[in-house]
Amino acid sequence: MKKILVVDDEPTPRAFLEYTLRRATFEVIQGTSGEEALSLVESQRPDLLLIDVRMPGMDGIEVLRRLRKSPASRGLPVIFLTAANLEVDELAEILELDPSDFLTKDVSSRELVARVRWVLRRPGHP
Repeated sequence: MKKILVVDDEPTPRAFLEYTLRRATFEVIQGTSGEEALSLVESQRPDLLLIDVRMPGMDGIEVLRRLRKSPASRGLPVIFLTAANLEVDELAEILELDPSDFLTKDVSSRELVARVRWVLRRPGHP
């Protein structure tokens, strides 16, 4: 069973993601901050990280930046979640870090599961 780490500071999207992914037979771990995301990646070794771009404190961009610098987590697939349109500079910064995919928070259950499965099947991913 693949392990997915879901990180969002807002409980409603986090609950939707957990419910949907558990129904699709994924193991789900939840985090509420960028700092917690880094700790959980290290301790839980998820197969994929779904993380909100904008969060108080350490945002998703900084989390990905740190993950890409670490040999242990460099190849971890990361899907960004966003509720808003990204600014051009913000999008460029994210793309330079090579995320696996982007989803809006209003994603349907069916698309969420399809995209997670697609990312996990890509070469070089667990």
